[in-house]
Amino acid sequence: MEKTLSNGLQIILKKDKRAPVVTSHIWYKIGSADEVSGKTGLSHALEHMMFKGTKKNPKGLFSSVIAKLGGRENAFTSKDYTAYYQTLPSQYLEEAIRLESDRMTNLVINEEDFLKEIEVIKEERRLRTDDQPEGIAYEQLYASAYNNSSYHDPIIGWMEDLNNMSYKDISDWYKNWYAPNNATIVIVGDIDFDKTFRLVEKYYGTKKRMGIKERILREEPKQFGEKVNSIKIDGKPSYLITGYKVPSINNENIEKWECYALSVLSGILSSGQNSRLQKVLIKEKKIASYADSGYSMFSRQDPLLMIDVNPMVGVGIDLIENELQNLIEDLQTNLVNKKELDRIKAQVLATEIYQRDSIDYQARILGMIKTSVGSIKVIDEYTSNINAITAQQVREVAKKYLVENLKTTVTVNNVTKQ
Repeated sequence: MEKTLSNGLQIILKKDKRAPVVTSHIWYKIGSADEVSGKTGLSHALEHMMFKGTKKNPKGLFSSVIAKLGGRENAFTSKDYTAYYQTLPSQYLEEAIRLESDRMTNLVINEEDFLKEIEVIKEERRLRTDDQPEGIAYEQLYASAYNNSSYHDPIIGWMEDLNNMSYKDISDWYKNWYAPNNATIVIVGDIDFDKTFRLVEKYYGTKKRMGIKERILREEPKQFGEKVNSIKIDGKPSYLITGYKVPSINNENIEKWECYALSVLSGILSSGQNSRLQKVLIKEKKIASYADSGYSMFSRQDPLLMIDVNPMVGVGIDLIENELQNLIEDLQTNLVNKKELDRIKAQVLATEIYQRDSIDYQARILGMIKTSVGSIKVIDEYTSNINAITAQQVREVAKKYLVENLKTTVTVNNVTKQ
């Protein structure tokens, strides 16, 4: 069920009565991709500040109420959106909606709370990025791959920007973007459609529509050749991460089947124990302890198809890169046989279907696609579109996108011993 309130708030309701539980999400179409140089990390910092309370519900009350009702709540920020959710027994849904609606417009942001929280965020950055070779490499991959695209900057923000951030920056970000006409409510679980809609209307219907700034898409300039960033970090193991610039389903200059073919291609590389990365790098060659790939077609802007590998101790990254290039050239030259293609399609779809058993995952998919793509119809079309992909299409996207002019590689502690 989909509806839109007169103030622009979009509502998606989905019934799942397998358990007397409900998950209530609100998704704001604001993420790190909407930030500008010198002001990075605002979306994530505001996510932290959203738990500092309102006049009606002071700091800590929101979380304590949800916990007392037997629920759990959290939030997350991405390049494309910021989302907040509560999962709790369905009879207490109104409490979650009441509390969440209050902080959409009534958040109290003061300097004292901000100065404490920004130090927490800095420490989070140190632990998750600055002290982790994989975190540094991931951050450098995006910073190297994108010159102008807003995907260049990390979600948590650069440390220099965190040092210079003020509580007024956070307050302005909140006032500019947290509004009903920039949000989507997603509620999944043991619900009655009419009753739930009336609850949402009761608590959000009086919120005023705001003037949301037009987003300027920062076009990425043409890339000339592969970009390579070699990092040295004393005392850390070697690591490799490669990204190819590929289209999202929002790209208007491509055939949409290309995105589904890229999803299948990523599955061929890393889906299951018999995938090519697992089979060649880990089982046969025994030169890696971990190898994976990933691609998300539902990004607001064009993402990266990524491959990352942890080499075995003493194995040179050059050897890993040679094997990866052999795998890619094979995909560009030879057709995937029907047996492998059918197996990968089944695994890709099985993973998706299995995850849908969770009401939280269902809400996440609905919220992500509504916020990033605009229409949730692609969810219903996903299975048929994956099944329609041919071996020829997989080879075509491999030849078109897995090329040097779209490639960026970051290595950590490359060793020469092989």
